[in-house]
Amino acid sequence: MLELMVPVLFLVIGPALASDYRGIATKHIELSMRFVRPVSPFRWDDDQLARRRAFFIVFDRLLGVMVTLAGVGMLFAAGHSLLNGRV
Repeated sequence: MLELMVPVLFLVIGPALASDYRGIATKHIELSMRFVRPVSPFRWDDDQLARRRAFFIVFDRLLGVMVTLAGVGMLFAAGHSLLNGRV
């Protein structure tokens, strides 16, 4: 049963990140940027922080696409093993 639950979980989380459903990717990046500060002896101005935030939002959305593709692959692998009786 677990071999079907993990791909389904990936197929729920991946598209939510990729489509920024209800701002989940944006909230994730804002939370991450609050806890992980840039390590630099120089101060970051607002423009640099906004560009960095936008870059990470795009990265988070691409990560959502990759998670979705991994979920599809795992779902096919689980279906294949179930059909061949290898469970």
